[in-house]
Amino acid sequence: MRRQFSLLSGTVAGLVVLGLACAGGQSGGSAAAAPAERQRVQNLVPFNVATCFPSKLELGKTANEYTLQAAFRGARPAINECLVDSKVVQNPNAPTKGKATVTLDASGTNVAVAGDGLQPAATACIEKAIRTQLEGVSAPSGGKPLTLDGPVEREPAGMVRMGINEASDVQGAIRLGVPQWCNCFESVKTSAPPELGGAVTLTRADVTQYSDRLKPVDGGQPTNKAVVSALQPTDPSGAQLASCLNQKVETLPLKSTSEQLSVPAQLLLVNSNGATTMPASTPPQMQFAQLDTVRELRQAEAFAALARRQNVANAYDGQVQAYQAAANSKDSKKKKSAGAMVKDLKAGCAALVKADDEYTKALEAEAAVEQQAVTLAQSLKAKEPSWADAETASAGAVADTQKQIEASKQLRTANEKACPKEKF
Repeated sequence: MRRQFSLLSGTVAGLVVLGLACAGGQSGGSAAAAPAERQRVQNLVPFNVATCFPSKLELGKTANEYTLQAAFRGARPAINECLVDSKVVQNPNAPTKGKATVTLDASGTNVAVAGDGLQPAATACIEKAIRTQLEGVSAPSGGKPLTLDGPVEREPAGMVRMGINEASDVQGAIRLGVPQWCNCFESVKTSAPPELGGAVTLTRADVTQYSDRLKPVDGGQPTNKAVVSALQPTDPSGAQLASCLNQKVETLPLKSTSEQLSVPAQLLLVNSNGATTMPASTPPQMQFAQLDTVRELRQAEAFAALARRQNVANAYDGQVQAYQAAANSKDSKKKKSAGAMVKDLKAGCAALVKADDEYTKALEAEAAVEQQAVTLAQSLKAKEPSWADAETASAGAVADTQKQIEASKQLRTANEKACPKEKF
């Protein structure tokens, strides 16, 4: 009577490729210095606001074959943040590839992280992220250990690397500081955050000391502040956020060898706990990044719903076996007890049908985000043919999820038909 899912394709890799345009900045100097130098600003690494407000997926108390998949996906935002600082890898100029092996057995949860040059700080951070999702979850009694190998990957462009040039180091220092400024993100805790951009101006200490007497030779403005941040949101709703972050940036120990250096900094923000729609002025790459981070969470939630559903199915399977053993027993007392089990059987089957519905609903939420990605890619392709690959990948994700939805609905129908009636 119990039915097990045959899991279809679950992930879609590479939906988002961030090719963010670099900005230019000016580097001031002494009177004998050459004209202002254009510096390529790198370290434009998006920050997922959801990591400021970590949440744990509802996985149930007992693990099954889908629990570790859900837990790993639920930990992905935190895992990604673990790999932002290039100091956590041996070679930040090469792609980082590794895996996290998660094992759950009677002794508890074990997480082993291995990869190309991953430093202890990275492995400890990743292990903590995964363990957090599995808190309170135990292995099924008497069962085999559950194991999952999850990929741990990071491209160099997705890491903050210091020492490139002064402008990039300012951008990098700001990005590395963002995770400590979580109180600024309360206003966008459950929304799609706006992008922030603007000048961050550094003035050398010997200039700020005599700011009332000196005028910077490169045309800058005299100031007694070492750091002045003027980040502005792409949407008016982010005014409070920008004000808070500007204050935080101005506390950073940023320094320049120039009398005054103005860096065109950016804060690229996404939020897996936010809406899928961003302000129209948001660059297409960031619109896709927001959709992808929400899709990843919806996928984790679908796996969590599947794990919960499987636990309900396992419990109902046990009820059915107990009933059948009693009903087929030659012992008259045991045979008679079968009748008393019908009420519990009906309740157990109703719970299974409800769990089927919850899983289908989670899949439909995932599919809705994937369909939005298709629509966005189609609109962008009309202007730029290179978005065709994103459209194809997104359409493939929709097709895969729709297959899972249909399988879930069919199983739900079969389960409801098999539920015991008044006369069992």
